[in-house]
Amino acid sequence: MKNIMKITYTAILMACLSTSSFADASNFNGIYVGVSGNAIGAELDGSYTSNEGVIDKGTGGKIANTASFDLGYNLGLGSAFFVSFGASYTPGEAKLGKADDAADAADINIQADNFYTYYIAPAVMVSDNTAVFAKFGQSEADVQITGDFTGTSTKSMDGDTISFGSKTVFASGMYIQSEAGVTDYSTIKVTDVGSANENGLKGKAQADPSLAFGTLTVGYKF
Repeated sequence: MKNIMKITYTAILMACLSTSSFADASNFNGIYVGVSGNAIGAELDGSYTSNEGVIDKGTGGKIANTASFDLGYNLGLGSAFFVSFGASYTPGEAKLGKADDAADAADINIQADNFYTYYIAPAVMVSDNTAVFAKFGQSEADVQITGDFTGTSTKSMDGDTISFGSKTVFASGMYIQSEAGVTDYSTIKVTDVGSANENGLKGKAQADPSLAFGTLTVGYKF
């Protein structure tokens, strides 16, 4: 619901700012495909609760460069306003976090792959062939957790993505797009970590991953 409200407010604002003095936004109409290069900063805020109820907190971060693929459709809605509907896919595997217990009794490794984002991006033209946009997306990925636990663990994570950027389409159909944004993912959880205490209780862990990213995309609009 929050994302729907954000999209509505943004669409209204962009429609108010749009002007018919620019070329018809139908120039952007059509299917597009692109290849992106991404600079990503990942952060993981986590905590581990021992079998005695003691809570240890920690954070981690990592910077990585990745490539992704983009597919979507631009729908013109007036003289200077259009909306993009699309999806992006980032292949490969990312190590999100590692907990290294001193006694090697509660080690945990968290990895994720198959990153998808499904999005809607209202845009307004600022010149004959360039538009600025706000993107709102739902992101998901598969999670693999290994280590010293016998309970349940998160198998996938989903989150909200928001970004802002610009897109320029040339007469040939080629386009270039740049954007910057953030993705906040759902909490990752692991139960029954480590050895049991005298009451049969084990530890548990959880972490909240988030990403900040900058993206440059080159593609073609059909």
